[in-house]
Amino acid sequence: MLIISKKYNKYLIYIISLFIISLGASLSIKANLGTSPLICIPYVASLITNLSVGTTSFIFTIILIAVQAILLKGDFEKRQYLQIVIGTIFSVFIDLTLVLIDFINPTSYISQLTILLISCVVMAFGVLLEIKTEIVYLSGDGFIVAIAKVLKKEFGKVKPYCDVSFVITAAALSIIFLGYLAGVREEQSYPP
Repeated sequence: MLIISKKYNKYLIYIISLFIISLGASLSIKANLGTSPLICIPYVASLITNLSVGTTSFIFTIILIAVQAILLKGDFEKRQYLQIVIGTIFSVFIDLTLVLIDFINPTSYISQLTILLISCVVMAFGVLLEIKTEIVYLSGDGFIVAIAKVLKKEFGKVKPYCDVSFVITAAALSIIFLGYLAGVREEQSYPP
């Protein structure tokens, strides 16, 4: 009975961590100074398509899982397909947290920076909880793990390059499709 209880707690903590990470991502969106590498492509895609950030996040999750499976071929662990379930939950949480914090509309640069810093702390805490549970990767991390395995490099050495590639992709998409820089770094260029 105690083992089941510990296992249940582990999964509960994992779900809570997903909520906390999504809250951090949503706060970064509300700060309007750019978003985390985890959410910048889905955020820009939502601006382009008028779909919710959660919906575009789910689509991005499916793409990243497919790329992982292609890269790793037979080494792709079957349990990593659970990223689809996790991605679904995470996507719902993103849309939910955006609704819950809809009242947050920072108007000054200082208030935007404050919200952005809070988002970083919140997201870091969520990731810390997620990692401690050792259940299954979020698709962004799973993608980085796959790249690291293929290149035979450490996760920490590959992650910055993947994060930069996500940000560059989001910047390029926003400039090409929106005509202005959105979702990355300092959003000082607004649509005409």
